Amino acid sequence: MAEPSLSEWSFEALLQRVREGEKAARDELWSRCLRQVSQWAEKQRAQVEKVGARPSDVTQDSLLKAFQQLDHFQGTTEGEWWAWLRQIVRNEAIGTYRHGTRKRRDATATVSLDGEELLGVKAQERSPSQVTALQEEWRRLISGFQWLEGHQPDQHQALKMFHLDEHPVKAIAEHMGRTPKAVESLMGRGVRALRAWMADEPILEDPLSTEAAAERNEVDAAFSKYLRLLEAGGTVEVEAFVKGYPDCEEELRGMLHWMDQLRALDPSRKR
Repeated sequence: MAEPSLSEWSFEALLQRVREGEKAARDELWSRCLRQVSQWAEKQRAQVEKVGARPSDVTQDSLLKAFQQLDHFQGTTEGEWWAWLRQIVRNEAIGTYRHGTRKRRDATATVSLDGEELLGVKAQERSPSQVTALQEEWRRLISGFQWLEGHQPDQHQALKMFHLDEHPVKAIAEHMGRTPKAVESLMGRGVRALRAWMADEPILEDPLSTEAAAERNEVDAAFSKYLRLLEAGGTVEVEAFVKGYPDCEEELRGMLHWMDQLRALDPSRKR
């Protein structure tokens, strides 16, 4: 009886032959993986295209890394293989985004936007190393706010009108033809994007898990409450506020920190 062709081999048998160094088996495994990896990479299109990359780049780099690091794969089943490979694709998408973001930030390191004047004011009575770190943070924040204007103009407009122009949410909603709740949502997504920008973290396009979606809803509700407290003229102590939301404390703290930093972008504001 003739031996079945490689395309007819079970995954487990094929993987064993790849591990034994058979080139034809390696080519067959690559072929079997290509379509699935391409589909996963396609889900990251919106993210990686922001930094000038393509899903096909993620596909190629992910497959190369998987086959180069085959010795690190300890599983034996097809399910274990796909889970391992999908994590590699995720990591490659994140790495591609971070690398592209750093390159763009390096290229815009001298952005001004009144920046030097503002940075000088904020840096008074600090050591030279503190001044340098603070100036870099402000440049990155300004650059991130510029990025938001180009990629998510509605989010940028809502944040600018609330933080820099000091319009109430109701007035912003009327100006933009949206509901107040929609404006709060725009600002929440915008601040979340800036938080990711400052942390070198991408906003991936994969659907949220049930657990992550529930946490996101809690963060959004807390963020809306914070906006209303600010609008009412109250003084909100961030640390005390976030302690009331222990299940999403870290993300909420980061969002409120960068929201406060946005308010300080206005050099005429008295701090």
